[in-house]
Amino acid sequence: MKNTKTIILSLLIAFITVVCNSVYAQEGIPEGTEKIIIDGSEYYLHKVRKAEGLYRISVSYGVSQKEILEVNPAAAFGLKEGQLIKVPVIKGRNSTQEQLNTGEYIYHTVEKGQTAYYIAKRYKVDLQDVYNNNPGSEQQLLVGAIVKIPKKDVEDAAPSSLEGGYRIHQVAPKETLYGIARKYGVDIRDIIKHNKGLESGVLSAGSFVRVPHVNSEVNDQKSQLVDGAEDDNYIYHKIKAGETLYSIAESYKAKSQDVMAANASVNASDLPLGYLVRIPKASIRGEKEDAFLSNGLFIEHKVKKRESIYDIEQRYGVPADIIDKVNAASGIDINRLKKNMIIKVPTEKWLQGYYEMAKGTDEETPQEVPEELFAFEQRDCGTYDYSVSKPSIAVALLLPFNVEATRNVNFTTEEVEGDTIEVEREKRKLSLHSKVFVEFYQGTLLALDALKKEGVNVDLFVYDTAPDTNKVKQILLKPELMHADLIIGPAYSSNLKLVSEFSKRNNIPMVYPLSTSNSEMESNPILFQANTPDTLMINAMTQKVIQSSRGKRLVMIRTESTDNEFEQKLSQLIRDKVYWESFNNGEVPDFVEYKFRQDDLVSMERMFSADKENVIVIPSMEEAQVNRIITTVKGAADKAKAHVTLWGLPDWLKYNTVNPEDIYKLNGHIFSYYAVDYTDTISEGRIQLYRDSFGTEPMAISPFFETASVTSNMSRYSLWGHDVTYYFVTAIREYGKSFPYCIEQHHPHTIQSRLKFSRLANWGGFYNRGLLVVKFSPDYGVSIEEVN
Repeated sequence: MKNTKTIILSLLIAFITVVCNSVYAQEGIPEGTEKIIIDGSEYYLHKVRKAEGLYRISVSYGVSQKEILEVNPAAAFGLKEGQLIKVPVIKGRNSTQEQLNTGEYIYHTVEKGQTAYYIAKRYKVDLQDVYNNNPGSEQQLLVGAIVKIPKKDVEDAAPSSLEGGYRIHQVAPKETLYGIARKYGVDIRDIIKHNKGLESGVLSAGSFVRVPHVNSEVNDQKSQLVDGAEDDNYIYHKIKAGETLYSIAESYKAKSQDVMAANASVNASDLPLGYLVRIPKASIRGEKEDAFLSNGLFIEHKVKKRESIYDIEQRYGVPADIIDKVNAASGIDINRLKKNMIIKVPTEKWLQGYYEMAKGTDEETPQEVPEELFAFEQRDCGTYDYSVSKPSIAVALLLPFNVEATRNVNFTTEEVEGDTIEVEREKRKLSLHSKVFVEFYQGTLLALDALKKEGVNVDLFVYDTAPDTNKVKQILLKPELMHADLIIGPAYSSNLKLVSEFSKRNNIPMVYPLSTSNSEMESNPILFQANTPDTLMINAMTQKVIQSSRGKRLVMIRTESTDNEFEQKLSQLIRDKVYWESFNNGEVPDFVEYKFRQDDLVSMERMFSADKENVIVIPSMEEAQVNRIITTVKGAADKAKAHVTLWGLPDWLKYNTVNPEDIYKLNGHIFSYYAVDYTDTISEGRIQLYRDSFGTEPMAISPFFETASVTSNMSRYSLWGHDVTYYFVTAIREYGKSFPYCIEQHHPHTIQSRLKFSRLANWGGFYNRGLLVVKFSPDYGVSIEEVN
C-alpha cells in the first residue's frame, strides 16, 4: 500500500500535468550552470536561489515541473535555498548551445489546436516575430513542435537579478543591511541612497533591495558558479583538462574507490571536460581548516614585513578604528606594528553584532558605536508634536477643473439688434468635463472643515490644470508651490511625469488621486498611488478567498475566454495556492475547477457538495459572462439545495445587468475599494454636512449594482476627495515632514475607503492596499469587512 507521501506526490505530478498544459516558456538557463552524468543520463545541476520555486526553475530550463519531480521526488515537499537539484537535459528543448548562451528566446511546446496567432498573443509578440523565427510556421504548426519566441518582448512581473544598472537582492529572514552591503562590497549609505524605503529603518524579509553595481563581475561568478558546490552527501567538482578521477580524489583527500563508485556512469578513461563529478563527503579523510581563524568572532592575523594597519584594513574590509578598539584591550598599539605580531581582526559575525548594537558576552566587544556608522536606524515616529507650534500645512490641489469649459456651457450667444452678445443661462450648471473634479474639490473642503475643528491649520492652493500640459508647466513655476508640504494631483497621466519630477526635485510628497495607470511609481519614492489597479491586489484577494474556503469545497468557475489576462493570472494564482498549501499540509484539496458552458445546469449542480459549504469564486470581470454564470449558479444551488457563498470582484458592484437579489440569495462576498458604513456616527455627521452644504447625495462612486454615470445627480467623487485629503493632512499633523516613513502606522477615520499604503519596492513609491469585502446576506442585510 502506498504511503501518504507517495500518494501526494502522485497527485501533485498529475495536477501539474493537467494545469500546466505543456507550456514551458524557457527564460534562459542560468549562466555557469554545470552538467552532470548519473546512471548514463545527463542533467543540469541547479542550485536553488532565495525564494525560488519549482515553477520558476522549470521555466528557466524549458522543462515541466513533472519532469523535474520525477528525478527529484523530495522537491514536491518544498525547496530550500542552496539545495542542489537535477534538471533533465532534453535534446531539442534545453540542450542547444543557443539556449545555453544567448537567453534571447523562450520556447513553447505546441499543443493541439494552437495556432501561430494564439502563440503570438499568448507571449505578447507580433505574429511576424513567430513566423520569422520559426520557418514553416506560416503554413502549419505540428503538435509537440518547439516554437522559438523572441524573449525581449515578454513581460515579467518579478524584478530580474540585474535591472536598470542595479543588482536586485531579495532579503532573507534575519538578514541585515550590513550583511547585504558586505556581500556585494558596497557601502551601506549607497544602498540606502538608492532605496529610499530603507530610510524608515525597516528591512523586511522577502522584500527586494537595489544594490548599486560594484565589482559586478566578481559577484556574478560567486552567485552562478556551481563548481565546488555541496549538498548533504556530495561536493561537486568541475572536470578540468588532464584530470582523472584518481587525481580529483587525491585533491580532496578522498578515497579514490569511493569517488569512482559515485561516478560509475562516467567513462573514467575519457572524462567529459566541464562536467561535474561527485565527491562523497563521507569519504573525505580530513576537513580543510583556515589557519587564521581562531574562533567565530575574530581572525588572528600575523603581521608581515612593512605591513601597515591600512594594508590590513584593505585586506579584510574592516575599518582601522574598529581593529584598534578590538586590540587595545590586549595592550596592542596598531600604530606600532611589527613583523610576526599577532593581532585580532573582527569577522563579519562580530561586525554584524557591533553594527546592530547586539549586547555580546565577549568582554572585548565595544559598547559604543561611532556616530558616523549609524547609516541605518529605526525612524522614531512618535516624537513629532504638531501642537507645539501648530504650523500651517500647505496643500496644493492640481486638478483639471476646466473653468473655460464650464463657462462655455453657461453662456449662449444671441443676436440683438444685429449684434452678437453672450447671454448667461438662467440656471447655471457644470460642464461634464469638470464635474468629477469639482466633486473631488468639494470633498477636500469637507475634510478641511473637519480638520479645522480638530485644530489643524491648512493653506489650500487650488490650481486649474485644464487639459493642457503647458498650463501645468506654468503652475509648477509658481513660487508658492516650492513651499508646499503636499501635492494632490494631477488627474491625467499625460501630466504625471512633469509633476513627479517637480516632486522629487523639491522633496514634496505627492498623491496621484484618480487614475489607476502610473508610470512613475518605480522612480519617485515619495509618490502615493491612491487608486490602486486590481493587478496589485490579486494576492490579497486570493489569500482571502482561500482562507474563507478552508474546510469547505472551493469551486472556481472560469469563462471560456483565453485572452483575458487578469482572469488567467487570478485563476492560476488561486489554483497554485490551493494545491501547494494542501500538499504542504499533507492534505488532498477539495477543489473543483469548471469552465462555464451556457445552460449546463446539470454539470454545475453535480459540483456542489451536499454536506459542506461551497465557496464559489468567479475570477472574471466581464459583465455579460459574470451575469450568465451567476444566474446559472443560482439555479443549480436552488436545485441541489446547496449551501453557497459567492465571491466576486470589485467591478461587479458597477454592473446594472446583474440581478441584486441573486447576489443576496447566494450570500455574495464582493471585494471593493469603496463602501460607506452609515451606522458610523462620525461618517454620518460629515455626510449630512455635505448634503446641507452642496444639496446633493455623496455616494461611494456609485450605488451597488448601478453603472456609475457622470450625468448622475449624485456626487460620486466627493467622499474620495474627503478621504484622500483627510488621510494625508492628518499624516503630516501626526508625523511632520517624515510622514512617508511612518505611513504604515497611520490609521485615521475615513468615510468610504480604508486607505493603507505600502511601498511598491524599497526604491519606489507607495500604493494603496486598502481592500474591503461587502457582504450581502440572504436576509437582505449588508455588512462591510476590512481585508487585513
